[in-house]
Amino acid sequence: MNKIDVKVLDGDKLKLFSGSPEVLEIPRNNLLLQTTSNMTPVNIIQTRNLRITLETILGNAKKLADSLKAQITIVQEREGRLKDAIVNGRFGITTLTVSTLRKLPKNYIIRDGYWTLCNGILQHPTTQDVTAAAFSELYAVPRCIGQEVTSKPDPCVFNSVIKYDTIPAQKRPEYSEDEYLCLKPTFNSTLEQYFSVTKRVVNQTCKNGIIRSMADNVLECGIRVLSDYTYYPNKEVTSYLPLEYCEGTQSSCNLIVAWHLSNSSVENFEFIKDDLNFKNYFMKPATFLNNALY
Repeated sequence: MNKIDVKVLDGDKLKLFSGSPEVLEIPRNNLLLQTTSNMTPVNIIQTRNLRITLETILGNAKKLADSLKAQITIVQEREGRLKDAIVNGRFGITTLTVSTLRKLPKNYIIRDGYWTLCNGILQHPTTQDVTAAAFSELYAVPRCIGQEVTSKPDPCVFNSVIKYDTIPAQKRPEYSEDEYLCLKPTFNSTLEQYFSVTKRVVNQTCKNGIIRSMADNVLECGIRVLSDYTYYPNKEVTSYLPLEYCEGTQSSCNLIVAWHLSNSSVENFEFIKDDLNFKNYFMKPATFLNNALY
């Protein structure tokens, strides 16, 4: 490039000097605009207009991005409220079928956070006409055809997890870190993971969850767990929940929470719908026999 000359004036007017090289003079307090000898005033104006156009486009893009972030936050909050109501049976009744690779499926009914185990068959509400008013209530809500007993939450059901690799407390011939899980009932959008920590860190960070070793979890539940929720909200609280996200029949909401936990990977799947194809594939033995289970 040719030599660049810059000169600053005390005045507040922008002056252009002819000659080679051309010099553009601006006030001291503004940015210095430098031009080479082969630039004309037309080039300078076009460059300035292009810069202004680009700055306007970038400003509009930032406003759009901020608006999208705000909308995503609102959707996440509404989905979180709905999922919390479903898994705890709040403002209604939830039926739950828990499928694992270690045990036969179990059926539960959840009412406002209280679990009961159904030793029998879950009967879901029906829309068929029932003539007798006394019997209509029996078919309006889900019920257990069999024995229904009070129960604790299923030990294989959790909605978020923290994975730890902990430093062994005792020396071993070969160094290897122990794998622990913090299984939490609440939902979390990110999977947290800690490497090379002490067991004290596990106890400190897992305040509202269940601490279990990877080996114990596999022994209890297998490497795959699928929780299949069906939620029937009360009619008077439908305005509080975003039921437009639900695709269930009879004004019900379906939620699938599936986990694959093994030494090699931790995977989570969530659907606010009833996906039969996914459930059949996820719990099909052929889909995991190629992996080392233990």
